[in-house]
Amino acid sequence: MNIEEPNLTPAQPPSRILRRVLISVGVLALLLALFYAEENWRGQRAWENCKRELETKGVVLDWNKFIPPPVPDDQNFFKASKMGVWFVRSQSGLTNELTRRLDNVVDTMANNLNEAFAVKYLAWSDQFAPDFDLVREALKRPYARMDGDYSKPHEQPIPNFVTVRSVAQTLAQRAKCELLLGQPDKALQDLTLLHDMCRLLEAAPTGKPMTLVSAMINVAVTGLYVYTLANGLESHAWKESQLVVLQKQLAEVNLAPFMIGAFACEPAGSVSWLEHYKPSELFNLSAIVTRSNRPETLWDKIRSLKGRWWDFVPHGWICQNIVHYRKISDDIHASLFNGTGLVTPKKADRAALMLEEKLDQPGLFDSLAAIAIPNFSKALQIFAFNQTKANEAQIVCALELHRLANGNYPDSLDALVPKFIAKLPHDIIGGQPLHYHRAPDGKFLLYSVGWNETDDNGSPGTLADVKKGDWVWQYPLQ
Repeated sequence: MNIEEPNLTPAQPPSRILRRVLISVGVLALLLALFYAEENWRGQRAWENCKRELETKGVVLDWNKFIPPPVPDDQNFFKASKMGVWFVRSQSGLTNELTRRLDNVVDTMANNLNEAFAVKYLAWSDQFAPDFDLVREALKRPYARMDGDYSKPHEQPIPNFVTVRSVAQTLAQRAKCELLLGQPDKALQDLTLLHDMCRLLEAAPTGKPMTLVSAMINVAVTGLYVYTLANGLESHAWKESQLVVLQKQLAEVNLAPFMIGAFACEPAGSVSWLEHYKPSELFNLSAIVTRSNRPETLWDKIRSLKGRWWDFVPHGWICQNIVHYRKISDDIHASLFNGTGLVTPKKADRAALMLEEKLDQPGLFDSLAAIAIPNFSKALQIFAFNQTKANEAQIVCALELHRLANGNYPDSLDALVPKFIAKLPHDIIGGQPLHYHRAPDGKFLLYSVGWNETDDNGSPGTLADVKKGDWVWQYPLQ
């Protein structure tokens, strides 16, 4: 029997295998290079077209134009004694001594004031009188520009919001106590400082750069100021001369430019970052902000690694993300305010719904927008509510002046002009006059149509749910 020998194929030389591997790697590298080149070209072209379109609309894209110019030290609030230490956030995160001393008391914002508490609180807070005098003196300077590197948007110096909050709450509580004890002159002094402190948040006089956080802290401080002076209006504690001063201060409250500035500044900063730095740094920065002050967990570390893959994608994909982000941001911006600074709730609600639907499951080119666009709808509602309360308070001061002069409130707001108020503020919702009725009991009803843009005959909504009812001036403020 013949047994056939197996047909053995000679093994390929290692050099041939290596050559085929190298050829395969080369082809793959070439395809990858062509893919990156094509995606980069497409993305860059889309971004260039988007920039031209936005620039024709007057949109400012260059971050450098948001950087405040240098100012003389002797005219700069933050260069006055201790102001830079107290009111500029420390990179180390350490709390400054003023904030520590202000927070070193229990129940500083008691809801139910009585004379015993008022006396005790004023005695405790008198220790800050020299500090508050330093702030008053510093606020005489016309500029408020912090030292620091503004070239990197997310590393720019920002105000110390914790100190601002602590000082504002202390001044407001002092004013309430002084009103309760029949000391309106002292209350006006503290309220005036509270009012003037907004200048450091507004980056006077340029308003550059304006972050949304700074704008919203400004809104909150203004709301605290209005709510506090309302205590004196409710009890008729303010005298004629004090009402005139308060009315003038209230007429200066115009929060819209800073909100508009923030909605222009934030996209410019994010885009500048992505054009010059690693995308993962911005994505991970968002995670850090979301995490706030809680300790970093293992899941946080894993999430931070997920953002790093953006450093290896074609730069054109980053450009496409920028295009989508800018278009969404500017569509939102256009929907929030009209040319005169009025708020348009229906447009804002439609924009919020569109954004929610679009970013519920963000696509590849919507990732930046999903993390960078803030809850603008809620921010706009709080802004509009507090600005309305400031406008109403301005009118109420005029109504009180009329009452002091004539013994009653007028039948219409027109009777206040020009003797008791130079110009009546309008309703920032729609721009129509605020609604006013003199009640049969001698009191009055003053209100805005509110977020629903509907006259509900003075049925009030609240700050907790500003989308319902009218925004009514009532005591205590709702």
